Amino acid sequence: MNLFLKPNWILFIGTALSCVGCATTSPLLVPVRPSPVHTLASPQARLRIPLVVSLPSVKKMEEHISDFVKEDLKKEEESLAKKLGTEVRWDPLDWKFEKNKLAAHMHVHYKNKKLSENSVGETAERKVEKEIHSKVASAIQWSKDWHLEAPDFEETAIEKGKNHSPTNAQTLETDARKSEKLLRKGTDKYNESLKKTTDIKEKIKEIWDQIQEPVEMSKDIWLQVFPDSFSVGSYRIIPDLTNPRMETEFELYAQPNVIFGGKPRWVKVELPPLKDLKKGAEGFHIVTNLKIKFDEVNKLLTDPKTGIINKTLPGSEDHDIELTGVRIYGSGGKIVVEAGVDYSPILNLSDKPAHLTVYLLGTPTYHEKTQVIDFPDMDFDIKSSDFLVQMVDFIDGDGMRDQLRKDAVIPVGKNLDKLKQELNQMLNRPIGKHIVLKTTVTSLKMQEAFVTDYGIEGRVAMDGDASVNVTW
Repeated sequence: MNLFLKPNWILFIGTALSCVGCATTSPLLVPVRPSPVHTLASPQARLRIPLVVSLPSVKKMEEHISDFVKEDLKKEEESLAKKLGTEVRWDPLDWKFEKNKLAAHMHVHYKNKKLSENSVGETAERKVEKEIHSKVASAIQWSKDWHLEAPDFEETAIEKGKNHSPTNAQTLETDARKSEKLLRKGTDKYNESLKKTTDIKEKIKEIWDQIQEPVEMSKDIWLQVFPDSFSVGSYRIIPDLTNPRMETEFELYAQPNVIFGGKPRWVKVELPPLKDLKKGAEGFHIVTNLKIKFDEVNKLLTDPKTGIINKTLPGSEDHDIELTGVRIYGSGGKIVVEAGVDYSPILNLSDKPAHLTVYLLGTPTYHEKTQVIDFPDMDFDIKSSDFLVQMVDFIDGDGMRDQLRKDAVIPVGKNLDKLKQELNQMLNRPIGKHIVLKTTVTSLKMQEAFVTDYGIEGRVAMDGDASVNVTW
């Protein structure tokens, strides 16, 4: 009998002895290290805000302008209207909407005194009746200061050569210009009234401030909107003479985020001037993370339904190798699989199976078609790998690794469906006193998966359509 044991047998006996009993800490342990930070880069969202703003009543403004013109005729002896003739009358002002323009028509009748010779050569005074049609038109548009205006209705616009009534007759041109000046005294008043009655800056500021306040959609789930700018989208005039109004869709450009945890902090941003519409993708686009805690992953993998735990590895029947436990945690951006293994060694000094703990490292990969996260590059940590090389005759390391790659799968399809359903409910809600957010999530897709200190996270992109209804 050879009393000298080969070196590899000495090593195995030492290893077997070290594997008997329950060791509290494995020398092969992979330490926990911080994971790299993954920043979110959501594209800007466009939130539609439809508003209806009443315009000054044309009928009332017509009366007001007529009174103003009459008052002007009475007070100013040298007024332009008086110079038109001793007798002046005008038809009621005629207002017409032309798409997003408002045009004011004034038909003036006046009689001038004119000296002429009769048939016998005598000079006689007679009255010559003339008519002048004046028209002033202006687009009604939003100013940068949050009110509607009709810039070409201003009295000074005529000096800039805007919208004066053209005529071919030189003698009538002067009268037409004078008549237009008289008309502009009224349209200028309309423009001033329009600015005052449609000033919505304070109300828009209320929306701007309220939408910045984080909203708790569910326990520890917050919607936070970082507004950037406001612009004017489509708008049109409803040409109702008794109740004219402007229907406008404002576009709010913002950065919405869904945040998990405590109420996020924020710094209020002041309302900027109104901008012209800028081109970009419509709707809203939110990029957030679907978080799966390590505890949830471990619970899933140790569930008897998965068939990982207490299952003899294929090809290891001679040594009854079984996985007795699996625990996942993170280290430096990778998942660590701590696998407890029971096996029957050739030399067993105990009536119980030998036990060892090995460690594998892997990177999560998301598969869109099957909606699962797996770890296709999972392999033994270098210390565990070196150890298993020494145990190659007893433990099939490749078989263990392949089995874990196959079975360590995290299905996320149901989680995505549930998240989409919850978001459609949570993103349709009041925000403040006068604002109601209406949202439809049309697409919810996971883009990638990665490891954090918290667990396994999936980068989720949400697309949809959103509007803000305002009730003042």
